[in-house]
Amino acid sequence: MCGFCAVFSGIPHWTETGTNAGESERVSGGRDWRLTRQERVGLINRILEFYGCKIDDWMAESYVVRSLRGRSEIVPYLPQIWLAVEDIAKKPADPLDPELLNFLRGKMPAVDLAGSS
Repeated sequence: MCGFCAVFSGIPHWTETGTNAGESERVSGGRDWRLTRQERVGLINRILEFYGCKIDDWMAESYVVRSLRGRSEIVPYLPQIWLAVEDIAKKPADPLDPELLNFLRGKMPAVDLAGSS
C-alpha cells in the first residue's frame, strides 16, 4: 500500500500496537484517545526541536513534519516522522546521538528508571 493510501485506510501501523494510537475514537472514547495523541505529539516535538523541526497532528490521521524555515511533509505513522526529519534537517536522526541525549537532559525532567523514591 502506498503512503497516500495508508492515510485514508484507517488501518493502524504495527508500531502503534500496545498504545491507543491504533484505536479509533469510537472504540477508545474519543477524548482520552485525542489527549493521548496530543501528549505523544508534545513529547516528539521536544525531541524534534534538536533537529529544527516540529510535528502537528493532521486530522488525527497523520502528522505534518515542519522545519522552522517552512518546509513540510505529511506522514501517516510515527516511523515516517524520523525519515521526514532526516530529509528536512539533512542529518541523521540518531536516537543515541550524544548531542541529542545531552539536549534532552536539559529539556525533559529526570525520570527515575530504577523506581526508587
